[in-house]
Amino acid sequence: MLPKNEPHRNEYLADYKSMMKALASLQRADGYWNVSLHDPTNFGGKELTGTSLFIYGMAWGINNGYLDRNKYLPIVIKAWNALAKESVHSNGFLGYVQGTGKEPKESQPVTYDREPDFEDFGLGCFLMAGSEVYKLKK
Repeated sequence: MLPKNEPHRNEYLADYKSMMKALASLQRADGYWNVSLHDPTNFGGKELTGTSLFIYGMAWGINNGYLDRNKYLPIVIKAWNALAKESVHSNGFLGYVQGTGKEPKESQPVTYDREPDFEDFGLGCFLMAGSEVYKLKK
């Protein structure tokens, strides 16, 4: 939505691409990203909220021609499949959703069965990711 003639547009786009490149290298083997990108032992484990936002950001970049489809599509698909297979309960409840708080420790533990204090946030992130993943099929 940022106009093409906005003076800082190229700077923002370069930052975005740099962040996506860094995130790609931090994806876990199971498709998720950890709560702490810096330290996988600090609240390491599956986490839907951030993973959903990273999926959204990468899928949006592919859909809008800012990211290389061949490089980023496998990352997005791996993450989306992890969420769809491991986070969604049969009744639609989402697991591994981080709650609100000043720091990640305030919403721990993040588990498959725990209902966080603000679960709508996780649902919104998941739906945003799904909306961009859906567009990848077109």
